[in-house]
Amino acid sequence: MTPRVDEHWVTDGCWLGCGRTGVPVIWLGPLQWEGQHALVYSCSPYLDRLKVQAFAYFMERRPAAV
Repeated sequence: MTPRVDEHWVTDGCWLGCGRTGVPVIWLGPLQWEGQHALVYSCSPYLDRLKVQAFAYFMERRPAAV
């Protein structure tokens, strides 16, 4: 099944925990494992959670102002 493209969002399945299908998702990037690859998508609630985690990670590693 080919996802329906609507700007950057497509109708497909979320790969991040919720496992829902037929929902709006956005492509996060490729997953590579043992020489294979797959396209990884996230729905909006899981993308929001991922953004919060990434922001916290970036803020912890922010270089000190000189």
